[in-house]
Amino acid sequence: MKKLLQKMLVLIGLSTLFVGCNSSSSSSHYDPTWHYNCYAVYDSWGYYLYDDCYWEYYNTDGELASSELDISAEVSDIEKFKLKRMAVHYAEKFSLSADEGMKVARNIQDLSALQDRSEEDLADFAQKLYGVNPNDVISAVGKAQVGDNAELETLIDSIEFNTSSANKKALIKELHGNALKANGINL
Repeated sequence: MKKLLQKMLVLIGLSTLFVGCNSSSSSSHYDPTWHYNCYAVYDSWGYYLYDDCYWEYYNTDGELASSELDISAEVSDIEKFKLKRMAVHYAEKFSLSADEGMKVARNIQDLSALQDRSEEDLADFAQKLYGVNPNDVISAVGKAQVGDNAELETLIDSIEFNTSSANKKALIKELHGNALKANGINL
């Protein structure tokens, strides 16, 4: 009996060696489908110019994949779109040029990306965005806290934006309104 049991165990053990994880009844791995497609390109009058040919990826449903496969490229595109929209917003709202609107948007985006902002970061932000010396800003804000706004007004007028003084003040109020209010500064 013992010998029979040993033979059975050996047979069962050997039979499991012949069983694989991927049998013919299991589903196979899907490989992406790539096709080399050519599309005719026409000019604005409808005349044929050339064929634009390139490889395209088709998804599991056999449809042309419309989204990018690179997630970092998608995130980059979204960030560029946000930056562009911010630039347009600031340019339209405060009568800035497109370049100045982009400058404001980039500096705001750079500052908002920092988790822990040091005094050096804020000074760098003021220098890049407004083109003024951070020490002058500290001096003007200190005097404005005690009610002397003359130096702050002069500093605002010296900001390197080609727009009116009222628009410069409105921009500062939008960006720094809470800090101004907390320190008792009224522009």
